[in-house]
Formats: sequence, C-alpha cells, structure tokens
Amino acid sequence: MLISDLLAEPSLQLRLETPSSKKRLSREVARCAPAEYLDPTPYLEPNALVLTSGIGMNFTEPLIWDAYVERLKRVPISALVFAVGIAHQTLPAGLIDACARYDVPLIEAPNEVPLFKVNQYVEYMLQTERIELTDRGWQLADECARLANNGAEISTLLAAIYAVLEVPVAVYDAHDLLIAKYPSSATWQTGIDHNGKSQAFLMALPMGLNKPCQLAVQRHRSPHEFEALLAPVSSILALQLNRAARVDASSHTDMLRFLNRSTSWSDSTRSEVASAFQELGLNRTAETSLLVADLGGKNAASVWKLRVALHDAFYEVRVIEVEDRLIALMQIPRHDLPTDTEHLLQVDPNLPLVFRGPTHTIDELRIALVHALDLIGHTEGPVIAPALGLSAVVAAAAGRGARESAKKFLQPLIEQDEQRSTELLPTLRTWLRHDAQPSRTCEQLFIHRNSLSYRLHRIEEILGIPLDTLDGKATCLMALRLVELEPY
Repeated sequence: MLISDLLAEPSLQLRLETPSSKKRLSREVARCAPAEYLDPTPYLEPNALVLTSGIGMNFTEPLIWDAYVERLKRVPISALVFAVGIAHQTLPAGLIDACARYDVPLIEAPNEVPLFKVNQYVEYMLQTERIELTDRGWQLADECARLANNGAEISTLLAAIYAVLEVPVAVYDAHDLLIAKYPSSATWQTGIDHNGKSQAFLMALPMGLNKPCQLAVQRHRSPHEFEALLAPVSSILALQLNRAARVDASSHTDMLRFLNRSTSWSDSTRSEVASAFQELGLNRTAETSLLVADLGGKNAASVWKLRVALHDAFYEVRVIEVEDRLIALMQIPRHDLPTDTEHLLQVDPNLPLVFRGPTHTIDELRIALVHALDLIGHTEGPVIAPALGLSAVVAAAAGRGARESAKKFLQPLIEQDEQRSTELLPTLRTWLRHDAQPSRTCEQLFIHRNSLSYRLHRIEEILGIPLDTLDGKATCLMALRLVELEPY
C-alpha cells in the first residue's frame, strides 16, 4: 500500500497539506502507528504511518514542531496523518512548515473521519495485500516444486523466481560464495555484506544446517513483500540443494565399495568391479565421466557450488567425499558434453580438479579413476585428464606380480642405504621426480653436481641398469611407483 493509494480513497476524505514528490508519495506503508506523544520514535518502525490528533501538543513554537518532525524524518515514517477538530481546530502552522521542510507528507484527517477508521482501512488493505502475496508465494512454490520434480537444476528454479520478482536472484553458500544466479548477466558482489549495508535482501534457506545457504535478491521492494513471496519457495530451493547431498549420501556406501574395488587391483576382479558399478544404479552401456576434486583447507568452501554444478551438468550423478577428496561419476549430460565440461571447469579457477570423460568400459573407467586420484595431487587448478597416465598403468600392473619384482629390483639400493647411509634411493626418487634434470635435483637435495653424478653412477652399478637411456629411467620410475603404491 502506498501513500498515494491512501489519498485516493474517497471514504476517508484525506487531504495532503504539504508539497511532496511523486517518489515520496510512492512510499510504502508498513503499518499504522497511533501516537499522541511528542517523541514516538522509539516505538516506530520504518515506513510507519503515524496517526495523531495532537493531544498534549498545545504549543506554538516552530522550533518544537521542527524537532518533532525532524525525529520522524530520521525513522523514516511514510507520512503523518493529523486529525483536526479534537485538540486543534486547524493544522498548526509550525507543523506544516516543518513537514514541508523535511519532505514528510502531512495529511489532514477531517473531524468527520475518526483516526480509528483510517487505521482500520490501512490494516484491512495491508492484510489483503499479505493474503495476495502469500497466495502468489505458494503459486511460485508450486511451480518450482513441479520443475524440481521434473529434475530441473537450481538455475531453472531461480529463473522461475526471477519471472515473479523481476529482479536478479542468487544463492550463496555458508562461505558467502556464489552457487548460482539468474540472470547470468547480473552483477553480484563477491560474498554477502553482513554488516547491514547489503544491497540484497537475504533469506536463510531451511536446510537443517548450522550455517545454511542463503537466497539473495537484489533489493528493490519492501523486505516484508520479499518475505511473503519467498518463504514458501525457500523450502523448495533448500530441498533441491539438499537433494544433491541426500542423493550422494544414499549412494555413499555403494560409491565407497566401487572405489575400493576399483583401486584394489590385486584383490578385486573385473566382475567384482562391474558388480559394484551396477549397484550404483548407473547404466553400464552409457558413457561415464569422472571428476576428482581436492576439498582440503580453503577449497572446502567450494563443495556446495561443485555439487550443484555436477547436478546441473548431468542427469545421473554419484558423489562421495573421502579424506578431502570429492569423487564423482556422471552420466547423461544435460546439454552437450563440451558445454557441461566447461561449466565444471569454471566452478572455481583455483580449485584443484581433474575431469576425465567420457569412458566407455569398466576397465577404462577403472584406469581413469586411479589416474585422476594420482593427478589431483599434482595440480593447482582445474584440468582435463589425458586418456592414459603412468599411475594408472602402474596400478593395473601391480596385481600381476610386478610389485614383488619391483621390490626385489630396488632391494640392493635399500640395503646399501641402510648399511652405509648413502641415500641412493632418495636420490633416485628425487632425480626422477624432477625429470632427470641435474640442476633441479641438486637444488632439492642440497648437493654438488659432482656428488649427484657419483650417486647416479653407483645406482647404475648396483641395479645393473643404465640411467642415460629412456628404458632405464622408465624401469626405475615404474619400480618406484609400484613399491610406493598405496590404496587411495
């Protein structure tokens, strides 16, 4: 309800006594506030419509009226309705001047219209508006529930909310990171200002969490209107956000079983891995993409955004978090795979993330999983994994007696180091880790280049293999990987 609506009601016979701008008359009325004392401001809320007959205000000094209106302006109130004929036969001149000076609409209520009638009319109109807003809110919630039931992603629900509010909307996580927004062209600040100066209306989503996600609306209307419209749909958004967590939680045991079997090359057969994959409810004939992300430390703040992005990009998603690693299997892209891949890679430019897809067989998926789990420890941002990696080949070979052979191959070096403290095995490991580059190896080990040459020569003698050939380097690297291989 606006001040202009109040003035337009003929039954109230209200008359505006001060010049006021169109913007001022478009101010909303939050509620009525009858007040017959000189300073009612401690009990007023913004946009209150103050009703008074001036009882007890039997003064004529302009400065007192000025102070009275100046306090009302600071609240600020929407307007002042002054009833004449009770304590004052006409509007006090000092009051008119003060209201004009502070641009506070002064409305005269004639003697024939008691203030309780104004109060009754305003409260009736506000109640009617609240009922209408609540109905619209439930209609919006019903539409979003229908969309969610059909598998719509969060951005689609935000689009439905935008269609009703006609202002940009977004969802932030507990770390004030943007999860989703609509429209995509809308500009939002990084994080949410919690000091009361935010230009967005914020509503905590009922997610059952100590620090829930928040729905943010770029402020354009009264908070009361936003609350009435968004309260029902906030539950739908919370359910949709929790859906990712619930779906993922329901498949947690199955994902853990698949993960353990896939990485246990010496203990699990192909049929056991295939059986664990089938228990996930995924289609064995469909292409399966894979994602591994590092959520340790500050990266934990990206977990909600990543989960939502996964469900926005694929119809079928299975997720598990193990020791600061998020591992996801995805099938059936919602759009085209390049678009969905790009969407996932842009979730957080600083998030260590490995995407691999698509795989066509259980064996290919198994090798891709082991490779991605190894690669995530060596990346500082989003990457697309190549089709094959050494770590995956090593893992596949570990179940075929290669690990025992590798231990036997490296044992002479281990014994030499134990007996004479020569540190030959650490030298070999560091040398290969730095791509056999002498300068980087010496810098890492704090040794002279001649010392490195001597140690490498001793390693060649003990192992009986040349290190200046690609075959020699590859053999040593494979042996180290096999011996150091641990279950992920």
